[in-house]
Amino acid sequence: MSTADAAIYFREHKPTFGPYLRALRVERGLSLRDAAAQLGVPFSKLQKMETGGRFRLPGPHALATIADFFGRPHAEVLHEAGIGVLWPEDMESGEARDRAFAALVLHPDLRPLRMDLAWTESFSALQKAQWIEFARRLASATEPAALVERLLSPSGSRAGYAPR
Repeated sequence: MSTADAAIYFREHKPTFGPYLRALRVERGLSLRDAAAQLGVPFSKLQKMETGGRFRLPGPHALATIADFFGRPHAEVLHEAGIGVLWPEDMESGEARDRAFAALVLHPDLRPLRMDLAWTESFSALQKAQWIEFARRLASATEPAALVERLLSPSGSRAGYAPR
């Protein structure tokens, strides 16, 4: 298994991807049809990608093709598309991650109902890493308690959601 195969990809919706992609195309002086033909994607898909219509985000390999075509770094295009990559060297080892996750969710002040050590083993490595990242982001918030209260309020649960 190669290092790239061991990487974990995760997606977050980024409404700025369409304008970013359009700016790259306009900068090259290409029409939508010309860019679509040269990229090998259907015109309608490229149009939806640029305007924010409903479309399935291309995978990392297709985004790498877009990056190469427009002469942009792969990491930049992946970031703009909302794709994050967690490389094996960035992840805590399995044992360290498992210990950190158990310490987080089994802490008396944070423990979800009916969560026990056996239950923590049912989470995947990605889920554990996501919980740990969530806790770190929450800890770095200027007012974490106020943030949680706002997000848990009936009006805040949807209105306050803004993907990173």
